[in-house]
Amino acid sequence: MPIDKAPQVEVARKPEWELPQIVNVKTRARLYQPRATRNFENPLGAARNALEIVVSLSSPMPIRALGPVLWVGDVRLTESEPVEPDGKEMRFWSFDPSRLKDGAPIAMMWMGEEPPKKFKAKFNFKKPK
Repeated sequence: MPIDKAPQVEVARKPEWELPQIVNVKTRARLYQPRATRNFENPLGAARNALEIVVSLSSPMPIRALGPVLWVGDVRLTESEPVEPDGKEMRFWSFDPSRLKDGAPIAMMWMGEEPPKKFKAKFNFKKPK
């Protein structure tokens, strides 16, 4: 008499939420114009003395509900947008560039994650000329 055996249950793989490596960083002073929003009024206004930090990545940014945060030393930059449709470049904005210190390490994390107290960064912040 054959024994009934249930098929092996396949478990879904855990999503890949690891952020890509930063391969280049460019900074420049620039006028910030808030993006147009579809369903609500954008709470951010234009900023004349904003600083744009464009981060090039080794692979496209994973899509998830949490957004990326760029840490420049102990300053957290949360306003960001993709530069290209492929997601390999992200633009972050600082509305108070005086808080960013020359030589501060640059790291990208997910929203809600804190960078380690001491970490070795591949890139350090340099104020634009």
